[in-house]
Amino acid sequence: MSVLQLKDRGQDVINQLSELLVVSDLHLFGLSVVKDNQPLFLDLEQKLSLYLPKSWRKNTLKEEVVLSLKVQYFVENAQQIVNNEARQLYYAELKGRVLRSECFEQEGLYFQLAAYALQADLGDYEEPNFAYFSPQGFLPFWIIQKRGNDYILKHIPTLHKELKGMSSSEAALHFMQEALTLSDVPITIYRMFKEKNKPQGCILIGLASGGLQISEALNGNQQFLYDMPWSDIHTITFQGRKFVISADGLREQKMVFYSSSVLHAINLLQHMSNSHRLHLNTKPLVTRLKEKNGTHREMYITDGADLDMDDSEDELPPLKFLLDQKRTTGTTECTNVKDSDVSMGPCGLEMSVDEPEEMFVDDPEDILRLVELVEGVSVDGPLLLPISYQKGEIRMWYYDT
Repeated sequence: MSVLQLKDRGQDVINQLSELLVVSDLHLFGLSVVKDNQPLFLDLEQKLSLYLPKSWRKNTLKEEVVLSLKVQYFVENAQQIVNNEARQLYYAELKGRVLRSECFEQEGLYFQLAAYALQADLGDYEEPNFAYFSPQGFLPFWIIQKRGNDYILKHIPTLHKELKGMSSSEAALHFMQEALTLSDVPITIYRMFKEKNKPQGCILIGLASGGLQISEALNGNQQFLYDMPWSDIHTITFQGRKFVISADGLREQKMVFYSSSVLHAINLLQHMSNSHRLHLNTKPLVTRLKEKNGTHREMYITDGADLDMDDSEDELPPLKFLLDQKRTTGTTECTNVKDSDVSMGPCGLEMSVDEPEEMFVDDPEDILRLVELVEGVSVDGPLLLPISYQKGEIRMWYYDT
């Protein structure tokens, strides 16, 4: 059990998790809470108290709060993850996302993914006298419902047999690479609204490594509207809760919608900006991987501990380096706006999404420091990092599953 204070910051939690999980590189992961049924990644430089319900600060009855360690930044090629322990965590989350995936037109891919997962988890196929796996742990429910357990238990072992001799790490790498091709797996969904203070008219923004996917929720169904690669987006701005996207292919060249709070708007823009910057920074690396894989050359994977990027063209720089690179272009503008969600004057901020060669965009560093008081956060989610309150302290338990 680890103990954290309310005044501690998100980075303190990450540091303790890094020690508990024995993972030296968690830079693709973030701490997530859920507010209004959507994810909210913590700014790791902020105090934990910023994201806790008011009851925690008023020393009244404390409601349960759960922080979840989740993938915050999706890569375009699984070989970009050079730390073995981080890759195992990444694999575990993608496996769970595949079970919730609904790319109905790619049913065959799910069977191949199940075979890779069995090879990664169990090793080579051995002739069993019983069903050696549960379909619920390897396939989405809609496939089980469609095909039935008997069909699945008959055909997946055949695919598993074909992978004989493949190492667990190689099978997991193949699984991740194929899972990343499913459109609803490497993506974070944020719910927005067409009008301020009106929950009707819900817009879903899907944040992926290559850009944004915009959909509209109508009568319980999701209607796809726009696929926006970063190169098509001119600017993304927010002022208070108002969000504006200016991009090619849009009616009137822009979309306007509203977040559920200023805090959500700030964190969303920060998440977008960092994802775009990572996309730009890793372009040469992704190109190199495609070229090497295309010529069947083996890529040497290093954990980056003794990295010298000039020594070998076959070594991959750690993603921490790519995430931490200093921005070289982009501007932000802050103006005072009125909004009831925060006590201080929030900031209007613009993210420029131009791509001059390999330049980077501004990310809203330290913007969250403008927000001192927010509404209480009701948290739900995977029990990876439960946190509870006792005598002015936050206690953290890690469940080894």
